[in-house]
Amino acid sequence: MYTKILVPLDGSKFAESALPLALTLSRKTGAAVHCVTVLEPIASFAYDEWESAAQEWSQEYLKNVVERVGESAGGALTTALRTGHVVEVLGQEARNEGADVVVMATHGRGMLSRMWLGSVADAFLHHTDLPVILVRPAEENPPDTATPQDFHTIIVPLDGSHVSECALSHATDFGELFDASYHLCRVVSYPIDVASPYLPHTVSMNAQIVDEVKVGCAEYLEQRADLMRRRGLQVTTSVLVDAQAGHGILQETEAVGCDLIAMATHGREGLGRAILGSVTDKVVRGSHVPILLYRPPVPA
Repeated sequence: MYTKILVPLDGSKFAESALPLALTLSRKTGAAVHCVTVLEPIASFAYDEWESAAQEWSQEYLKNVVERVGESAGGALTTALRTGHVVEVLGQEARNEGADVVVMATHGRGMLSRMWLGSVADAFLHHTDLPVILVRPAEENPPDTATPQDFHTIIVPLDGSHVSECALSHATDFGELFDASYHLCRVVSYPIDVASPYLPHTVSMNAQIVDEVKVGCAEYLEQRADLMRRRGLQVTTSVLVDAQAGHGILQETEAVGCDLIAMATHGREGLGRAILGSVTDKVVRGSHVPILLYRPPVPA
């Protein structure tokens, strides 16, 4: 279970959207919350006066965070101001502090920030084997750190691979804190036709292929669900057909009324980035609920 939660902050209310969930987890587990702000040197502003002002402003900001939300944490709330490349520094800070989960907003808009989504959050996901919970910032109202967050149903997309199943343990660790139920889903893609899809025999053949695949997928999901039910967990399953897995996951999340998506990602540098972009990236950019992402370590 969680003992230390890392929360990257950039000085903006958008980035602080991660705090309500982090504080809720802290209260439920007694975990410490460690808030980190990273000043990344910018060549065009590389002069002593700017660096000194940025350091002073950031230190004051972190002090203010402690004053505002420190009493809402279930464990100690600490802060750190670091300098360097954001992704590398966050990874090092997580290791040094012994963090076991990272809660961060998908993007920030602070004076010192760059776009988190597509830069910091995306790059960090490619460099950490910690579970990362991404929270979409509120568009207008500032985050309410005093109100506890609750989760009722967690959706876990599975594709039949060992990697995708790695999300199950993290999903159940999270869900048991809220007595949540789980929904396992699998997206089946419609066959790519080698003949005209308008020919009657092609339509019939494709429909038969999809039906056969759906049966196999349903059996697979029920096997995984039964293992979870034996532990006393409430689990439902579904198989859906969609040309794009990411779109299907988002549609099913809304249809079932899930309030958290938990999924493992194959994302790693090089070819893996395309995989992350094709499914996980689609889900991250389109989801209105928090997403728990886990990238299993690559075997040596």
